[in-house]
Amino acid sequence: MPIDRRALLKALSGAAAGVLAARVAPALAQSAPTVSQFGRMSAALTGYPEADAKTAAKMFRAFATPQRRAALAALGEVVAATPAADLDAALAARKLDGIANDLVAAWYSGIVIDGKRQSLVLYADAYVWTAMTFSKPMGVCGGPTGYWAEPPQ
Repeated sequence: MPIDRRALLKALSGAAAGVLAARVAPALAQSAPTVSQFGRMSAALTGYPEADAKTAAKMFRAFATPQRRAALAALGEVVAATPAADLDAALAARKLDGIANDLVAAWYSGIVIDGKRQSLVLYADAYVWTAMTFSKPMGVCGGPTGYWAEPPQ
């Protein structure tokens, strides 16, 4: 059965891509935390309970860029192995305090900053609204009409 040039090139490029993927995939898998690990790490750093799986996955997809994956893996190891009282010092010693601060800022603001690009990932679920008990996200009802007449608690 004769094979044409196009079919041969497709087969060769597919084989090359398969070999490359087989070499690169394990390295990427080792350097990237899972969504579950990301959620636990985020909870330890922010002081809030672990976010639900859907919210954690959304933040993970936006925050865990290829440029951050190795640092996130290192951050996860330090957070998992360090008691809360010693965490700030351990992060500073390993020079992971910058990415830890970026992650906490992303959870509080709902905005992930990647270089000069900003992405709104969470709005009503951003931690800023829980921290600011006297306010709420615009567009979210705060209660029945007139609820604002009472001072915040």
